[in-house]
Amino acid sequence: MKQAEISRQQIIDAVAAGLPQEPYVLAVSLGGSDATGRTDAYSDIDLSVVVEDDRVEDAFERMDAILEDLSPVEFRYRLPEPTWHGHSQVFARLRDADPHHFVDICVLRRSAPDRFVERERHGEVKVLYDPENLMAPVDLDWEPHARKLHARFTSIRETFLMFQALPIRAVARGFPAEAAYWYQSFTLKLFVELLRMRYCPERFDFGFRYLDRDLPPEVREEVESLAFPRNADEVEQFRARVEERVHQEWAAFDRGEWNLPAA
Repeated sequence: MKQAEISRQQIIDAVAAGLPQEPYVLAVSLGGSDATGRTDAYSDIDLSVVVEDDRVEDAFERMDAILEDLSPVEFRYRLPEPTWHGHSQVFARLRDADPHHFVDICVLRRSAPDRFVERERHGEVKVLYDPENLMAPVDLDWEPHARKLHARFTSIRETFLMFQALPIRAVARGFPAEAAYWYQSFTLKLFVELLRMRYCPERFDFGFRYLDRDLPPEVREEVESLAFPRNADEVEQFRARVEERVHQEWAAFDRGEWNLPAA
């Protein structure tokens, strides 16, 4: 890996100094590892910028200029819109910075209702500029969140067993790569969702992220032991084990051992 000339903190300092100079920029904050207190040498920079509704493109142009003043932008990718979260988002990597320190820039319109500031899900955002207190952390609204959780639980319970045919038949046909794909997508992933619902319902939809803090150690270790089947035979062995565990979790749910928020 190349020697980085521009540090992560230099990038943050440049953004914190440059963006607030624009009158249409209303707030600038850091999320991700900066909001959860888990920043390390591998952390990227999760940047949220709140702007007046008609100034999204201006914000991206200004951000590009700030980054280019530090180093040429080696890679830049903008998510096609509409994005899944409804905001505009660009990823940028500087030529002279550590590749891990790419910048994830999410530009939010003032009128946007969801700013990813629920403490239970996203931690305490680190505010760089926010005179109107637009990025103040809030508590999670559990009622709509619980409705989504219960709907997803019902969906998994209705589909999990049916779709186990996908990895099983790929193994039977002698297609190990396909078998591994179906196993990860329709077996292990759904099992992880169920475990997250039970042990960390506030982040039930975070997939495989943060398992080290969201699951009990022994449960996380179990998931990790099932993550890397070495061949087609082991795909089926792992799949059968996960199916058994899913039945156990459903039984525990039916006995009232899960402490889910009410829908």
